Amino acid sequence: MPYMRPICDFLWRLFMPRTAKVKYLLLMMFLFLGSYIWIQAAVTAHKFDFLTSYDIAIPFMPEFIWIYHSILPAVALSMILLVRTREVFLNTFWAAIIATVILNISYVLLPSFYPRMDFEINTISEAVLAWTRQIDASNNTFPSGHVSFAWLLCMGVWNSLLSRQFTYIKWVYFLWAIAISLSTLVLKQHYIIDVLSGIVLASLCFYLAKPAARLHGRLI
Repeated sequence: MPYMRPICDFLWRLFMPRTAKVKYLLLMMFLFLGSYIWIQAAVTAHKFDFLTSYDIAIPFMPEFIWIYHSILPAVALSMILLVRTREVFLNTFWAAIIATVILNISYVLLPSFYPRMDFEINTISEAVLAWTRQIDASNNTFPSGHVSFAWLLCMGVWNSLLSRQFTYIKWVYFLWAIAISLSTLVLKQHYIIDVLSGIVLASLCFYLAKPAARLHGRLI
């Protein structure tokens, strides 16, 4: 059927196959996690402490560790299942790449740390938090990568076709991004300024990535 070829080409251009998405997501996670771990080990001079009286006043709530660790599965599953169009997927992908570069530059030039408090381990949440702190040092705080990627995902989902059909999805991800941001504060992983700068960084990168996403979309 000759008329099917242009239809298939149109669908290929509009929607992105899940196998291709998985490859892009693996690349994105490899770049971020690899560079994050390397900088944590290499940058040992922690010069900046952004602790304020407002940070101190925030209660310590280990139960939020489950929300904190929802970031990786949420990003992976949402980008594969919900962000269906090629344009929005590539926009979010390139925004994450740009954010990774800026985060790494900041971690090197503005090496900050969060002075962590000791706590007793009496619950599963506290045990998971203690394990988290063993593999994730107290540096690399400004801006927060958790916050940046949570809000980038929120923006990607907000621009997806599915969220236009079901508007409640937008608010689910909006509330989730807020919860991720709060989790970094009540777990005493990040400062307030880390959260605010993470949100600003996500917004900036999402719109800076639009030209790269359009160009990429035309090339593949």
